[in-house]
Amino acid sequence: MKNSKHLILSLLLVLTSSCAYFDTEEESQSVTPPAEVKTVTVATPHGTHSQPTAHAPSHSSGHAEVHSTEPAQALQWLKNGNTRFKKSRFRNDGATQKDVARLSKGQTPHSIVLSCSDSRVPPEVVFDQKLGEIFTVRTAGQVIEPSAIASMEYAVEHLGSRNLVVMGHTNCGAVKAAFGTLDGADAGSENLNKLVHDIHPRIEKFKGAQPSEHFEKEGWANVQGVIQDISARSKILGAKIKSGEIKINAALYHLDTGVVEFQ
Repeated sequence: MKNSKHLILSLLLVLTSSCAYFDTEEESQSVTPPAEVKTVTVATPHGTHSQPTAHAPSHSSGHAEVHSTEPAQALQWLKNGNTRFKKSRFRNDGATQKDVARLSKGQTPHSIVLSCSDSRVPPEVVFDQKLGEIFTVRTAGQVIEPSAIASMEYAVEHLGSRNLVVMGHTNCGAVKAAFGTLDGADAGSENLNKLVHDIHPRIEKFKGAQPSEHFEKEGWANVQGVIQDISARSKILGAKIKSGEIKINAALYHLDTGVVEFQ
């Protein structure tokens, strides 16, 4: 009898440790595909492949239809993930060899996150997302050079991502450098000068003022400016944002708390 109890207890412990579970709906996120799944052919630069899809909205680009998560649902998953991150209650699903094998056949990330290159702000970690769930584009200060814009366009046009988050962070080094060179000072190199010059128009209103605590106001101004520039610099993304086909959200990660704040 004692051995049986020990066996049952051991099985319960194994089951508990192998399943992702959360106490509240605010922390939940299921990675199980929807019940009704169709298979579609997706055109890629490397040929075609088949992948499951439950929702297949038409894309005006003429590409084959792909799985697409509603922007509101995708955004909620990111918010729930940050709640888990703050509580150190990370998911333990979605990063197994089974997932690796599944994703080798294709990807349908539910969100695009444009964020800073800062090593302290990895989107997959602060949103507790796993392999294949978010398409990340990272540049210092979220500067949107052509390759960054092209990357986001690819995720929208070819992968079906409809939720776009531009995430800055407090005490951003790129924003600080831009703030410190608003008077025309040299940033230190030709490439650094190009970077800060891209940020300058977004924080010009702070010239001559004392920086805000943790450069929070300047960080928000840069994020909002990036959002405007995305629509201005990309006809594809601008049109889809205007039509509501994709949603764009402003966010700021607080280095001192781990909280991602949305506006």
